Amino acid sequence: MMTGNINPEYRYISIIAKTWNEVYLAENLLTKQKCCIKQVLIDAQLREKFQQEIQILQKIKAYPHPNIVSFEESFYYEKVTTQDKSITFGCIVMELGITNLQQYIQSKKQSDPDFRFLEYEVADFFVTMIRAHSHLQEIKIAHRDIKPENIILINDENLLFKVCDVGFGTEIIDEESRSRTIGGTVTYQSPEVYRAFKRRKPQAKYNPYKSDVFSLGLVFLFFATTHNITKQQKEELFDDDTKLQNYLKEQRKKVKELYPRIKGVSKILKLMLEISSDQRYDFSQLSQIIEERSYLEVKSPAKINHKHLQSINNLEDFQLDIKNKEDVQLDLNGMQNKSQDELLKFLETIAQQIKNFQMITLQIKLEMSCLNVRTIAPIEKILSRAQKLKELKLQLWNNKLGNLGLLFLTKAIMRMSDLKRLTLEISNNQLSDEGINNSLPLLEGLIQMEELKLDFGLNHLPMECCEAFFMVICAMPKLKKLDLNLESNYMNQVLSKLLNQSLKKLPLLTNLAINFSNNPMHNEGFYDLGESISELENCELVLWGSQIKDLGVEEFAKGLSKCDKLKHLNLTLWNNQITKKGCESLGFVLPKLQKLSTLVIDLSKNRIEDDGVRFLAKSFHEMQQSLRELKFWIENVSCTSFGLRYVNRFLATQKKLRNINLNFRSNQIGLDGMELLYNGFGQATQLEIVNLILDHNPLGDEGVNTLFKGLCKLKELQRLFLSLENVQGTGNSVTVMLFSIKSWSELKELHVNFQKNDTDWADDINLRNRLSEIQTTAKINIELKTINQQIK
Repeated sequence: MMTGNINPEYRYISIIAKTWNEVYLAENLLTKQKCCIKQVLIDAQLREKFQQEIQILQKIKAYPHPNIVSFEESFYYEKVTTQDKSITFGCIVMELGITNLQQYIQSKKQSDPDFRFLEYEVADFFVTMIRAHSHLQEIKIAHRDIKPENIILINDENLLFKVCDVGFGTEIIDEESRSRTIGGTVTYQSPEVYRAFKRRKPQAKYNPYKSDVFSLGLVFLFFATTHNITKQQKEELFDDDTKLQNYLKEQRKKVKELYPRIKGVSKILKLMLEISSDQRYDFSQLSQIIEERSYLEVKSPAKINHKHLQSINNLEDFQLDIKNKEDVQLDLNGMQNKSQDELLKFLETIAQQIKNFQMITLQIKLEMSCLNVRTIAPIEKILSRAQKLKELKLQLWNNKLGNLGLLFLTKAIMRMSDLKRLTLEISNNQLSDEGINNSLPLLEGLIQMEELKLDFGLNHLPMECCEAFFMVICAMPKLKKLDLNLESNYMNQVLSKLLNQSLKKLPLLTNLAINFSNNPMHNEGFYDLGESISELENCELVLWGSQIKDLGVEEFAKGLSKCDKLKHLNLTLWNNQITKKGCESLGFVLPKLQKLSTLVIDLSKNRIEDDGVRFLAKSFHEMQQSLRELKFWIENVSCTSFGLRYVNRFLATQKKLRNINLNFRSNQIGLDGMELLYNGFGQATQLEIVNLILDHNPLGDEGVNTLFKGLCKLKELQRLFLSLENVQGTGNSVTVMLFSIKSWSELKELHVNFQKNDTDWADDINLRNRLSEIQTTAKINIELKTINQQIK
């Protein structure tokens, strides 16, 4: 790796990438700005090619574009080898990015397998990339190697992407349809280039702009779906026009379904991904049609909230602007003070105007109100007029629907044969087993369902209605995501057995979230619970206050050991009766989950003590798999500093860990524990997000200062959330906090809770004055609350 000053104006810091060339992170010593330097080994054959690249970059510098990486300068340097031979390198200084598009999507999907961009982000990306390449076409430049790796992220706050690597494979076009060399990355080549490549032709006659359009169209599919076309798919599809056409048609349809509010998104993709280059648009034509027809604009949703309704004096003149809207959101929260008659009148006014129109998604939010069987009638009417919905969200918790109100809702929903995503939040609505058994079976005909969320917590439901939930679930064979909340009812361990039986009938299910908390689960059935998730990739199990003992955890661990596909696991088990023995069982099985990348374990308010904490921390330390995100909560478990002895070790060994959330609240952790964290953070320098809760521990100033010295070693730190309430600290610790901010050059957000410590007015003044002196763009909030101040 290059170090030192190859050019006196620049300091090489580290290597970023190494492919055909080497790319370095560097610093301009005059401006102190970070930059990117691409280094190319120059020989007799490459010198002319390098000069052509510089010529192209100079042209782009003369005609800049906000979505094309800026070129700063170029230079040569010579290096003498150990054989006393001289070799020459050409260097190109460019704008620095954070990461490339391929890496960005991969990292997002590791922490959230269901990650996808928001509609406005997709629309903005499509438009800016088309305009960037249209600009290149205007100045007669074709990229010829468009792929996700050649699109870099400059700013992750507003997702600013720019085209890069414009140069080496690029050419200045003198004639569009002449014979030219075959290039580009195979996965993203256009059909005409790919077929020439397959025939091993060094040259072929094609239009480079239209070829680039096809490549960018494939990148757009990747951006929208987050799934790449594989090399095998490329070989199978690109040799058969019919197969390729059907594949591209399916992908366009998928993008349209994922982003229904982006105007003309399918049409634009069709124009870009035409197999015949004669029928395919070039970038100038794409820019023109986007401008003329307002394609790729995001149709704004119809949002009606209680403020709009409360400002209406004459309901007879009120008109909903939903006629051409595909997404309608009725957020009526805030109308809790309305009487039943007033609420009924508002809902009826809305119901009279709701028709299906182009509506694809509908959300109705009316929580903690006086909604009952009488006032549910207008909502039933709204649903009966929106039968072509694909997504429906009803958030009606904490009302008084009762059994009859639920029946009216399900009768309307059952007619929505195209429905793919349903959220039904009916918790705390005075339901009984009779209402569940009469209503839920009506939903069994919704066989197109892919995502289902049923929240029926806090209804005091007995075991007699349990089977109704699972009969509905089993009737939906296309389910991919299931979220079932039956918190605080009167159900028992039979839930686990029914869940196990049901999931075996759902071959496509990959995501499961269940909340069976505050039901008398005891220990029986926990093997079934562990075994039931064996085919899942993402699982969230919330079982607080369920009277679980070590035996139950041991049984669950046996089933969990078979879950070799799990990537994301959330176990929330606080306020049970688990001891160190249960922790040992869990600790034994966690290293066997080879694909795990995100782990959440909450064992707060269990008597696991130091040994239990150490068993679990030791298992994190021994994991061969690389965690990217870890949440470990052990609030009020009778832990001392000794219990953190393995915490510092897993911080040192989990080198890919980027996000850590630790809650050690209300234990007996002191200075020794902070020294262990100091050592751990000293080796976990890659951490970007740290959330640390240490309230009500006897740290003292020395402990707080030691903790901050450790945190100062985190040079990549972007966000820090730290709670230090009642840790026996004083104003001296405030000074240490302020000094530490200077150590975090990448910091974007800092929140520290230092309430209920021994601070006074002078510390408040010191804090305000020092914060104004600190030169940083980060959002900083440090909370102080003086407990010894005297108001005169």
